[in-house]
Amino acid sequence: MNPNHPIQKLPDFDPDLESDAIWNTLAEATDLEPSPAFLQNTLRRVRLEADSLPWWKSLTPRRVWTASFAALGTAATVVALIISFPSDPTPVDRTTSVETAPSQWTELEDALASEVLTEAAENPAMFSDQEIVALLY
Repeated sequence: MNPNHPIQKLPDFDPDLESDAIWNTLAEATDLEPSPAFLQNTLRRVRLEADSLPWWKSLTPRRVWTASFAALGTAATVVALIISFPSDPTPVDRTTSVETAPSQWTELEDALASEVLTEAAENPAMFSDQEIVALLY
């Protein structure tokens, strides 16, 4: 409590509440009566929830044993799959030269060279003189 500020008591009645839409709606609401079995249903539900145990208290040795076998089986399956697939795929022959490249790659290289030459013709400031000479020859 801050001693520098005096305690201000709130008035018991606020005149602005008379025109408040929420309070007006609540005043117009009808009262609902609970069903005759409401108390019995509520108490039964409380008793049932009180009787149920949390999951860690409901663990039995049989459930733990079953879960450990399931985990062991899953681990064995994963290990078997890892072993069955080859770890090193077929080696790639890296001695392939440009002359033996498929025709689609040759066409792609020609299209790329054409685009770069077009860009160099439209905007020569983007390329140095050595780069333009290398593109032409």
